[in-house]
Amino acid sequence: MKYLSTISLFISILLLSSCDLLNDAIEEQENNIDIAEGLKEALKVGTDTATSKLAVVDGYLKDEAVKILLPDELEAQIAALKAVEINVFGLGTITGDQIYNTGVPFLGINSLAEKEEELIVGINRAAEEAAQEAGPIFFDAIRGITITDAENILYGSDTAATAYLIDNTYQSLFDTFEPKVNNAVNSVSIGERTVEELYGNFVSEYNDILNTSVPISFLESQTLGSISGINSIDEADISAFATEKGLDGLFLKVQDEEANIRNNVNARVNELLQQVFGLLD
Repeated sequence: MKYLSTISLFISILLLSSCDLLNDAIEEQENNIDIAEGLKEALKVGTDTATSKLAVVDGYLKDEAVKILLPDELEAQIAALKAVEINVFGLGTITGDQIYNTGVPFLGINSLAEKEEELIVGINRAAEEAAQEAGPIFFDAIRGITITDAENILYGSDTAATAYLIDNTYQSLFDTFEPKVNNAVNSVSIGERTVEELYGNFVSEYNDILNTSVPISFLESQTLGSISGINSIDEADISAFATEKGLDGLFLKVQDEEANIRNNVNARVNELLQQVFGLLD
């Protein structure tokens, strides 16, 4: 009888322990689900705020952190041109900065500086218009966050959630953005010209400057490009360029919003965010 009582007690303890373990497991799972839901909510808030800041007029253009400039190769060529000094027969020394910013009527060269500004405005307008398409793609990726993803993101770096989105949305965003940007560069007008036309004309006029014949003596002339050692440039894919730079700016803003939610209690705009990110405090 005593033996049976001992067995019964052992079984009872075992069952109670199992129940405790099960309850602990259930509680842990619930906490994990809360973390996952909290991360999803944070990303929804962050991406919505980021896209709303950029998908408006001047969203890109007036924000120096994300403003899109000219393609890198063209920027480098312009910088090289501005740095040259040329001795022109009958005119004296002229600088590349003068050529680019004010023009040289004596040589039939017009300034490109104002046209550069128009082109930059157009590229940024195209990105601003396309940014309106980002939200649904972000939300699809956010819905796919698992419990394991959530834990890694929450306890990761201040940019862990943004890194997750880059890994899981970049190609989809690019594939969606690029046609939208391409449509924008062919429809958004600055003055009476589309962005595509502005870009093509800018590159053409830049190359014309390099091909301008410059007198270096009474009997000899050379092209400005050969004198300065600067080659002409081919047109890049302006819509692909604007798409890439537009996405860079978009993810930068998402990253800023993520860091804000992580580190600023006031940015946790609802109870779920407060609960989950309070674990980091």
